[in-house]
Amino acid sequence: MSQPLLELSPLEYEHPFDTKAMDAVSRTPGLDTLVRQFNKLAVEKFILIQHTGSSIKLGPTQLPDIYSLLDQACDFINLTARPDFYLTWDYAVNGFTVGIERPAVVLTSGAVDLLTPPELLFLIGHELGHIKSRHVLYHQMAQVLPMLGSMVGSATLGIGELLSLPLQYALLAWYRMSEFTADRAGLLACQDRDAALRVMAKLSGVPQSRFDQYDPATFLAQAQEFQRLDFDALNKLVKFCSILDNTHPWTVMRAAELAAWIESGDYDAVCRRETKSRAAVVFESGQTFCRSCGYRMAGGEAYCPHCGTAIL
Repeated sequence: MSQPLLELSPLEYEHPFDTKAMDAVSRTPGLDTLVRQFNKLAVEKFILIQHTGSSIKLGPTQLPDIYSLLDQACDFINLTARPDFYLTWDYAVNGFTVGIERPAVVLTSGAVDLLTPPELLFLIGHELGHIKSRHVLYHQMAQVLPMLGSMVGSATLGIGELLSLPLQYALLAWYRMSEFTADRAGLLACQDRDAALRVMAKLSGVPQSRFDQYDPATFLAQAQEFQRLDFDALNKLVKFCSILDNTHPWTVMRAAELAAWIESGDYDAVCRRETKSRAAVVFESGQTFCRSCGYRMAGGEAYCPHCGTAIL
């Protein structure tokens, strides 16, 4: 039975690839400078205006049935502050989140028309997951860094553009990995495994006129077969080069990662709130975080150096 996940922390479900990739970003020279410049240039305000200036803002009196799904998703993943909610015209199944101080979730008209309510809950929960895990700042920087790099590069005979490339690729690599965490948040929001995987299939190209012919078992087998390609070094290289500049991983890969999380039993453990009492979360990479404040620890501490929480 679906129910709100009280006191849910993102550290209970964040994907280890997300954590590992963010570690790489934090070690890349230039990140602090980029954050300062990003705030100085008020890029966030520009992005927010760009994405919401021609969209419909939803609320209790504006398409209330869709707006109620935002409320439900927020309740289920324990996100107390409601973001603004918009619809924009685009017939691709898509959603995105903009804004840090005042975040806004934007869905496309195609998503509303082509997804069922449980599937919409997954998509909305996915976007709320980015807010809950504080992904949005780095997402926006990954989107604008190529533009800023070109501007700096033009002013410094290309040197600035070259210097931005390591950080640009590190951010894009993390951006792709953060999608795995957001997919887990989406599943926790809808608590419907079949609906979550149907969204992946629709994102992959199942047409509306053939929804009745979609076979989830065959799609999942395709996703698992795709994952097995990683054992071949040549396929690894092809896959890496083909998504180097992309912000999202392949949809079938996302489906395989989500299915693996379900099959591991970790999804059920979160839903049963067996993970709620963790004072610290240790990821597969070995990195330890304080569950109370999110502080990144060296490992072995009896108390969190930041907030003092006892690490049991």
